[in-house]
Amino acid sequence: MRNMNRTARIYIAVAVAALVAAMAAVYYFFDPSEASWMPRCIWKVLTGTDCPGCGSQRMAHALVHGDLAAAWKANAFAFCMLPVVVFLIWLEFFRERHPSLYRRVHSPAAIAILTAAILAWWLLRNLL
Repeated sequence: MRNMNRTARIYIAVAVAALVAAMAAVYYFFDPSEASWMPRCIWKVLTGTDCPGCGSQRMAHALVHGDLAAAWKANAFAFCMLPVVVFLIWLEFFRERHPSLYRRVHSPAAIAILTAAILAWWLLRNLL
């Protein structure tokens, strides 16, 4: 049973890596600010204000081109959260090895802090 679980995790890790590579290729070859087929933010279309994720596609395009300043300008919060996302993916794969860390990261307090940070970013980026 443990080998099947390990094999499944390997397949999932390969699938995630392939998906990330495919997305990086798309954002490398296509500029979301110029490609009309790229998805647009429904919140921004309806309200004219930025949601927490607005600019993430431009950020990804800038990152795959090595332009950190443009990535920061497009969406500073998402830029800062990339290491957190990588850590959370890593932790998901190794949660059985680090159960205490997994519980702390997925605790109500940690989720509340992340939610507050997202809401603060949403508010501040539209006020400043």
